[in-house]
Amino acid sequence: MLSENPNRKKRSEINIRQMEIDDISGVYHLGEDLFTSEEFPILYRTWDAYEVTDYFTSDPDYCLVAESEGRVVGFILATTIEKEGTAWKKYGYLSWIGVAEDYQRTGLALRLYKRLEEKFRKDGVRMVIADTEADNQEAISFFKEMGFALSAKHVWLGKTLTRPVKSNAKPPSTSLPVGSFGTEDVRGEEKASSARDS
Repeated sequence: MLSENPNRKKRSEINIRQMEIDDISGVYHLGEDLFTSEEFPILYRTWDAYEVTDYFTSDPDYCLVAESEGRVVGFILATTIEKEGTAWKKYGYLSWIGVAEDYQRTGLALRLYKRLEEKFRKDGVRMVIADTEADNQEAISFFKEMGFALSAKHVWLGKTLTRPVKSNAKPPSTSLPVGSFGTEDVRGEEKASSARDS
């Protein structure tokens, strides 16, 4: 006799449903656990409560959660983009998908994606787009399993801006009248010009 697969039990207890307002916190905290700065530095920088709230308020039909025993154990957040003059006209954009570690490798991500794809098809979406970090082989493998193809290499560039150094010195004061600014004429002599004259 075959032994029962423990993952099969988990799968039968999971309910995939439309995300509700009370799920926002659970989705956000699950994402915080999954998208850590050590593992996904770029994703970590873009994951925040606003991201979850924005998808929920702008396109709630494409926000799904997987719930088990009252706990959010997975989610998928997506939207649609309409572009007239293109071959497909209506695109689906899968932005975030996450599954709690103790529910990974159970087929839950596949179930979430399939449910999303059903909604996309019903609403006339002809092409689904997803992106991930180039070295996120697990996600790339998952998307390829779902039938996605690498369409192009995309380079994402980032630059950290340094904060200006605060100076303790006060700038020199000027004695120009209010509403005027100083200019220099050709001879190098300063004169005052009215803002109305310029």
